[in-house]
Amino acid sequence: MLAGLLARGAWAGFVWVAVAAITFALTYLVPADPARVIAGPQADAETVARIATQLGLGDPLLVRFGRYLWAALHGDFGRSFITEQPVLPAILERVPATAMLAVAAILVYVLLGGALGIVGAVRPGSWGDRVASGFAIAGLSVPTFWIGLVLLFLLAYRFPLFPLGGGGTLAHLVLPAVTLGIAGAAYYTRVLRQTLGDELKKDYVRAARARGLSERQVVLKHGLRNAALPLVTLLGLDFASLLGGAVLTESVFAWPGIGQQAVQAIYTLDVPMIMGTVLFAATAIIAINWLVDASYQLLDPRLRRP
Repeated sequence: MLAGLLARGAWAGFVWVAVAAITFALTYLVPADPARVIAGPQADAETVARIATQLGLGDPLLVRFGRYLWAALHGDFGRSFITEQPVLPAILERVPATAMLAVAAILVYVLLGGALGIVGAVRPGSWGDRVASGFAIAGLSVPTFWIGLVLLFLLAYRFPLFPLGGGGTLAHLVLPAVTLGIAGAAYYTRVLRQTLGDELKKDYVRAARARGLSERQVVLKHGLRNAALPLVTLLGLDFASLLGGAVLTESVFAWPGIGQQAVQAIYTLDVPMIMGTVLFAATAIIAINWLVDASYQLLDPRLRRP
């Protein structure tokens, strides 16, 4: 077990370095001269050249990448071209808002998607199953940003039950969380309906029924425990992805998280902020994916070695 986790950890480190390399390479695709952005459009050529020297833009590519990778490993993602604020602290300031939105969205995934998935699996062909299937198809088909705009129009503008945007209170959280949660819940409904339906057809479930266990015990204690294993992976990856910033949703609702900050950085061609956001999101996904692998050993006894 320990050897497997260490091997996955080494692979995660390799993936992180690869992501850092790709992120670094993307700086050459951005149509902006970092020295010119910092100096401003009215600066003379001498000032631009001096800033380029300070940034080390004339050094060989491998030297610049090595310097960037070493700094990133020590938590230094550079400084914003626009605000001159260190990138990582600027991102971390937005993490609580994004984490709050991520947790709320995950709750919608689990509660709504789990309930509909169980109904569809336990009573296939019933009206509840048809409702669950219809919700899954509609939720996966409609763009998330469109759901957000509709909710804003209906529940914040036409009927002002919630704020139009911003953050700071639970009322501000409801609409963006529901917007993100609908698409996720639709997918979880589909996955759980399929996996739980397959588990309920297996021999150990029939044996549990033969022992006189109630249907509730059979479904929740036996079937759901095994059917939920794929959802653990999905939950981990989805939470890590949401921590990286739900760009469209945060922009629609002006939610003060990492996603909105990333959009602003793209508009202003703030290259260090863009690179830092991508690397932070990749780090979150890699780390949580490793933790999910570790949790599998605890949740599934079949994976434990004596």
